[in-house]
Amino acid sequence: MAERTDPEETPQFVTFQPWRIRLAIAVLFLGVLTAAFMIMPEGPWLLTTGPVLMVGFTAYSFVVNRSVTLRLDEQDVDVRQGWRKVRIPYEQITEVAVGPRTPWWPIGRRRMGDGATGYLMGGPSVRITTAEISMVVPAEESYRVAGAIQRQREHVIGERAADTEQAGR
Repeated sequence: MAERTDPEETPQFVTFQPWRIRLAIAVLFLGVLTAAFMIMPEGPWLLTTGPVLMVGFTAYSFVVNRSVTLRLDEQDVDVRQGWRKVRIPYEQITEVAVGPRTPWWPIGRRRMGDGATGYLMGGPSVRITTAEISMVVPAEESYRVAGAIQRQREHVIGERAADTEQAGR
């Protein structure tokens, strides 16, 4: 089967959760499960329920917090983490900047100290600000991602201004 290549491919930046963190989550959960076995060894339900919970929690962690995808569509920025999805139209963006370097332990969608919503993986990030919200999204090459969003934003706003100007003539 031949691969189709689109010359105007939508820019997409994916940040994966480091394997060390996923391994640490699995080991931590296994330790908690082992401690539960030691506290209540006579509970036969632990022999079936415990492993199911461990596999379920680990799978949940891998699926939901496995990666954050930042996609630059034609009219908006699309941010996805697991089944969570946020779309921000370029017209609403007031500022795009390189964000803070986030710690590795608060993984997932979190409210940050300054009120911003963070889709956290640990490491470098990009801050996208609108009149209503501020969002911190992980990005390995944060300067490149912030620049790409800013260029796309200026392009969309410029196109809208040109369309409005031509419609007014």
